[in-house]
Amino acid sequence: MMESGFRKKDSNLAYFIWKIIDDSGLTHQAVADSLEKSLRIVNMYCSGERKPSQVTLLKLIKLLNVAPKDIPF
Repeated sequence: MMESGFRKKDSNLAYFIWKIIDDSGLTHQAVADSLEKSLRIVNMYCSGERKPSQVTLLKLIKLLNVAPKDIPF
């Protein structure tokens, strides 16, 4: 039985997010500001500690001009 609040890390999604931010030339802070999220949250997305909501993920790929078909799932 899983502990309440347990989240499975998704290393493929985390790497994807880190990579598209890195490739964009924007800072993590600039991305966080654009998404109206904290820098800590964006860093958690990049490390896999937290998954973005579908809405946030779609905002991120739109911001960085990434095609939805490129999301690894």
